[in-house]
Amino acid sequence: MKRYWYLFDLSIVLLLTVVFGFMYLTNHAWGSWGDDSPGYIYTAGQFLHGEELVSQDPLVQAAFSAFEDEPLARFVAPTHHEIISPDGWIASRYPIGLGFLLYLTAEVSGSDELMYVLVPILAVGVVLLTYVLALLMICTTPALQRVIGIMSAVTVGMANLYANYAVSQPMREIPSMFFFMLAFVGIILGLRKWKYRWIGISILLGAGLAYGYSINIRETSGILLLPIVIWFFYGIKKKEWKARAKLLGVFFIGLVLAASLSIWNSAAITEHKEKFRAKDISSIAITSNFDHVQSLSIQNLYNNQGKFRPGVGGVNQYWGVMQQFSDWPPLLLAALLGLLFLWKQDRKQAYLLGSWFAVIFILFSAWINPYARYILPLLPAIAISAAFGMVATLVYIRKKLELSRMTWSLIALVIVISFFVSQQPSLAKRQEHIQGQQQVFKALSRDDLHTVKAIAQSVEDNHIGDKQPLLLMVGSWKSGLSEMIMTHSNLRVIRFPRKPKERPPLDEMLPFLQDLQETHDLYLWYDGSANADEQRLRILLDLEILDTFDFSFQPAGELYRVKDE
Repeated sequence: MKRYWYLFDLSIVLLLTVVFGFMYLTNHAWGSWGDDSPGYIYTAGQFLHGEELVSQDPLVQAAFSAFEDEPLARFVAPTHHEIISPDGWIASRYPIGLGFLLYLTAEVSGSDELMYVLVPILAVGVVLLTYVLALLMICTTPALQRVIGIMSAVTVGMANLYANYAVSQPMREIPSMFFFMLAFVGIILGLRKWKYRWIGISILLGAGLAYGYSINIRETSGILLLPIVIWFFYGIKKKEWKARAKLLGVFFIGLVLAASLSIWNSAAITEHKEKFRAKDISSIAITSNFDHVQSLSIQNLYNNQGKFRPGVGGVNQYWGVMQQFSDWPPLLLAALLGLLFLWKQDRKQAYLLGSWFAVIFILFSAWINPYARYILPLLPAIAISAAFGMVATLVYIRKKLELSRMTWSLIALVIVISFFVSQQPSLAKRQEHIQGQQQVFKALSRDDLHTVKAIAQSVEDNHIGDKQPLLLMVGSWKSGLSEMIMTHSNLRVIRFPRKPKERPPLDEMLPFLQDLQETHDLYLWYDGSANADEQRLRILLDLEILDTFDFSFQPAGELYRVKDE
């Protein structure tokens, strides 16, 4: 009988892989023109080009000397980088885990384009791990376990927010989820009583490596250590604590080994970071913008005042996000019922799923900018709890009403069918996305990626002389495109600042650009999204048109050579 269930599980895993692999890999992003994603992509490019992740940038030094003000010097640094010293040292705002994974994907595949399949593949992996985790955690009959596992996996994979980030610009939530869930599967298996003890120890070491890498990708994954500790120690006898602590030590060895990547990067940042701005709270940093932890506040739970949805409050925002997780109406009620039934049946699982949900929800509700994607890591916990809640409720009703097996089976079948029928709107959205070849959340199409490379190639083809070429980009789309160009070429790019507080006056900007022309050949990217100051700059510069390029989101971009005065 066990062999039968193993074959069934293999069939389900293959089916889930084919279905969600098709959904996520048929039309996914090939980069980004905005938001946070280029920050991770650019780190991959630094690895590909063999560049130092923490570096002293001559352009930043020159801008500091010219404007004597850190905000006014930011436009010459790569987007999503912080200036960490008045001596011109810069570093990425983000952990380097996702960038390093993108780099490894490019290295293994031999193509700098194929790194964009990484997140869709890991998204499929999260769906599969949800199925496996449900089987390992929930104790009921084998048939009901599989029903819970399938419903959990489908809930995660079909959630619109999740599916959109599976195919849009590479972001870190889904990769971080994958490694955390892989770690938890390893913990459950590693703590089982193996005939050969070294098997369990090896699995726990691997689980620690996976969890450590989850922290490399998103440092806030560290708060999920609470459900991990609960699983290690809850319900064991006092005499077993010492042995279990040793196993936790093995897990921590793997964690530290994997996290050494971030430790190394943090040490490099700390070595050169100085407290020279009012917002700096320390010269010791995990990431270059570690000082943003100051934005955490109890007030943000009900009245956040950041740039994203100010005044809404994190609790209200995320309650709305969770209601959109599934088109199956009773999802959140079923999840609550699942926790209640688990509380009576197995406190360990109830504490695990409850703490998994609570630490993610509370932390990001207290964040000043409650972006919807931040709470994606709690989706598997809700999905497993909801699927179990539905099944446990049906079992409870059967016992309470003393229903016949036939009657109960028909009711259960109707409810399960209603669950899958409710997924039709989400399925339709996925079909529309694939058939219409639409891009989601500022994503680049593959043609757009080729245009990015063509811009850099055009500069190279038109470049004459020994000076280093330097591209100045203006327009609304430049914040992401600048890093995309630098990732896929050796061309250095700077951006005309859009924020007024970071924008030098034109009568100071022009002399600075003229000084740069002593060491660089200057080129200009201009498109119709340019603001008034950018349009005036274009008029003031002596330009020679080189080429025009069309992106799917912005046609008629123009590439110019800036003539020497």
